[in-house]
This record gives sequence, C-alpha cells and structure tokens, in this order.
Amino acid sequence: MKFYKATLSLVAAAATLGVTQGALQAKDLTMVTALQRTNVLARSAIEVFIPALNKAGKGQLKVNYVGGQEVVPPRKAAAALKRGQFNILSAPTAYYIGTVPEGYALLAANQGPKVLRKNGAWEILQKIYMEKAGAHLLCWGENMTSYYMYLTKQPPMDANGVPNLKGFKMRATGTYRPLFRALGATTVNIKSSEIFTAVQRGTVDGFGFTDVSAVALGFHNIVKYRVFPNFYQTNQVITVNPAVWKSLTQKQKDIMNKVAIEYETSSVKFVEKERLAEEKIIAKSPMKTIKLGKGSAKYLSIAHGEIWKELKKRSPKYADELAKLMYVDGKPNRQVDTGRTLDEKR
Repeated sequence: MKFYKATLSLVAAAATLGVTQGALQAKDLTMVTALQRTNVLARSAIEVFIPALNKAGKGQLKVNYVGGQEVVPPRKAAAALKRGQFNILSAPTAYYIGTVPEGYALLAANQGPKVLRKNGAWEILQKIYMEKAGAHLLCWGENMTSYYMYLTKQPPMDANGVPNLKGFKMRATGTYRPLFRALGATTVNIKSSEIFTAVQRGTVDGFGFTDVSAVALGFHNIVKYRVFPNFYQTNQVITVNPAVWKSLTQKQKDIMNKVAIEYETSSVKFVEKERLAEEKIIAKSPMKTIKLGKGSAKYLSIAHGEIWKELKKRSPKYADELAKLMYVDGKPNRQVDTGRTLDEKR
C-alpha cells in the first residue's frame, strides 16, 4: 500500500507538472496501461502506440510510459485519469463498464472503427466517454482481439450443445459476467494479475480472457480447456485527460489523431502476429480446445444477446442508436479463429 501511494504521488506530481507547464506546450505526457505490462494488449500500447506518437510528434509531443497495474489498480485507472494523476490511459472499458455501459456496444459490434468514424457512431461514443468517464476518447486499439472461455474442468453440455456452468466459479469482469451468469455460473471479481494464482489454488474454475496473452501470462500450462468459438471483440480504448487534451495546440491534436487512427490498424497487426505465435505453443501445451460444433450458433447468440440486453438495460438513451450504427444484422463477427484479416482494407 505504501508503494502504491508513493508511486501514485509521483505520477500525480508528474501529471500536475505536465498540465501546468503543458498549458503552453503540453509536450510531455504520461501514460498508464490498466493491463499488466506483460499482457500483449498492454505491450501493443507500449511498443506500437507510444513509439509511433513520439516519432510523429518529435518537437511537439513526447509520451512517457509510467507503468501498469503497479501504478494504479485497474478498476481505479479511469477515475485516476479523470483526476489528472496521469495524462493518457490504455484500458479495457470493461474495467469501468459501470461508468460507461456503452462500452458493451464495442464488445458486441460487428463493425470496426473505420466504419464508426464515418457513420457518426464515433462522435456519439466520444460524447459519452466525455460525459460519463470525464475522458477524451482517442482511439479503439487492438479492436479485432476476441475472447475465449478458459476452464479448469470440462463442463457438461445442455440439450443445445452449450456449456452448462452451474456450480462453476468464474472470474469475470463486466465483459464476461452477463454470459457466464446466463450459463449458470457464479462470478468472482479479481484482478487479471491474480488469475494465475486463483486457478492454482482452485479459487476459480475458469475465466474469460482474450485470444492472446494466454501464453504470455502462463495460462496454457495451468488451464485444461478453452471453449471454441471465440466471441466479442475487445473494448480496449485509449483515452486522454480532457484538461490535457484541451491544452494541446491544434497541430498537436492533429498529430495525436493521425497516429491514433493508424494505431487502430497497426495494433491489430501487432496483436495478430503475437496471437499466431502463441497458437503454435498452445498446440503443444496441456490446454485443449473444446469445439462446440452444433452448439456454436446458440452459444454466440447467448453471448451477444446478453451484451445487447445489458446495454439496453443500462443505457436506454443510447442503446438503440448504437446498435443501429455498430451492428449489421446477418453480418458475421469481425474475427475468425485463424487467418484473421483486416476486413475494412485500410
């Protein structure tokens, strides 16, 4: 706790300096990732976004990476950004879905960011993030990353060929909770950095997680099964403290916007390269894939149906409009298990 407070104080001091001095130039910015820094999605921000922005913004902008979950607990990161304890945040909206339930629309969408920036959905989302999270929504990174259900024991199947999780304790965030509960599981709220230990100790019987980083975090050696098909797409976004954003010159904003839009493609390529490398390792690991076969369509219907239902309940003002702009009925999900491509040809 002392380390956390001390670290946060240093970050706050750096952020304060960045805002006060940055009111004129705003050149030096601090950035935090809500995911642990070994996670591939966090590495994407660290290894792709930051270098690209620093290169494009030379003489105008410089982003300094402060850290990950050791700096601020992931579920408190969005609030810390709003308070100005650092300037930029890369985080799944799932960590603050109670504040911005419209993050569910990103999960269940089958349209990508290029379409959303053209059809008006992006402007609506930026308005929502500003109103509810007190943050400027910059970009939707790693946007074709999907999810698997990972289990320590094989579940029984119901009459439709869908896993029955009654009696299972599942670690969940807002991303997975609606699906797991619909399948009968009890959900447990723990940090992603604690999943490995929770599985080892038998505290949980499984969890939802991205289709990448299972190897990076060692899950492939302790989890017995993952369930196919994969589902959703990550609602990982990069947001900026509004005071900092306002303090930037138009030229600096233009640089950030250009890099952000490019990152919505470059981050997908980075993650996909890592995912394919991990798949080769997983194929030789103890973790096996349960393919649902005839139950796949029902499973995905439950997964996506629960998300849209949750959005409708939590955001009656925006749910219908976002669904109309972000989901095309009959269009398949943007991800496939292998040979993933950028379907928008950017």
